[in-house]
Amino acid sequence: MWECVDVKLHLFVCVNERPEGDVLGTGCGRRGDAVYARLKDEVAKRGLVRSVWVTRTFCLGVCPQEGCTVVTSSGGRVSRDVVVADVEKLLVDAHLSAFRAVVPPTADPQDDGLGPVEELQREKVLALARRLKPGLTLEDVQNPHDFPELDDCDWHYEDGVLTGIQTVRAALRAR
Repeated sequence: MWECVDVKLHLFVCVNERPEGDVLGTGCGRRGDAVYARLKDEVAKRGLVRSVWVTRTFCLGVCPQEGCTVVTSSGGRVSRDVVVADVEKLLVDAHLSAFRAVVPPTADPQDDGLGPVEELQREKVLALARRLKPGLTLEDVQNPHDFPELDDCDWHYEDGVLTGIQTVRAALRAR
């Protein structure tokens, strides 16, 4: 007989490793493993094992310079550059976020919920562009033909994802 478990919160911790010299950096790797272990310990210490799950995963789409990336199941909140010292605050914030997902504030009809996703992707595109050519601005990356360094398949992919998000937002607003 199977049993249903009422999971209140699920945390996904990136432990992906990229090769040395990769344009996106080295990934989360050991830093992610350390955050994962600390999160598991903290969840067990607080007696939350049945309601808060912590899962190791590979690439979550954001390669931080330091720490690792953690995504929460409540609202898909992405935390980047998470280090072991951030674990307790991350758990508290994630619990509050999970509570807000259950009891949402009065919704703004103009809010499509994609603003934070677009901002995160915009920051990702800019960070990757700056790894390819330091000092670029957001305006610069909007004119990639002016910068031969941006002729990179990873950068074009991420820029395309940003364009897709912006297209969806425009379509939702028009609707």
